[in-house]
Amino acid sequence: MKKHWRAGLILVIAAALAWGIWYARPVDVYGLGIGELEAVNVKIEYAEPGQGSDIVWNTGVTPDSGQWRAVLGELEGLRFRRPVGNLIREYRQTGTVKTEAVSPELAHVVFYLWDQTDRSMMLQIGACRPCYTSLHTSPQRNLPMSLSGGEDAAQALAKRLLLMEE
Repeated sequence: MKKHWRAGLILVIAAALAWGIWYARPVDVYGLGIGELEAVNVKIEYAEPGQGSDIVWNTGVTPDSGQWRAVLGELEGLRFRRPVGNLIREYRQTGTVKTEAVSPELAHVVFYLWDQTDRSMMLQIGACRPCYTSLHTSPQRNLPMSLSGGEDAAQALAKRLLLMEE
């Protein structure tokens, strides 16, 4: 009986480890749970400690707008990693994500996404604040994530998006 118990425990641990590795793999925006996109709002902000945020660029795009392909291409090119603990955080979190101090010269990019089933998601990257909203809880909770390429990738994205304005 003891041998069966050990074998079962090893099997459960191996399954949990395999799931954790799968969950933490880099995923695109669709891997975070959003469906086929219907509308995207993007804003770029610079945070001033103690002063709030200064929005330097804000646009909303839909499939019939001129910037749709460019914004969608940038969004679909991003890869995110989710910590394994997000499954627990999703249901136990108080709604905030602890962040590091923000440097005023760093931009953060916020994407508001709506899919064809009327679900919405927020992604915030850059300026040490990477997070996304859970689609599985009500109210939606912010969950931590990381962007492949880190802060440099987020700042490069902000620069490319600002070039679309011109």
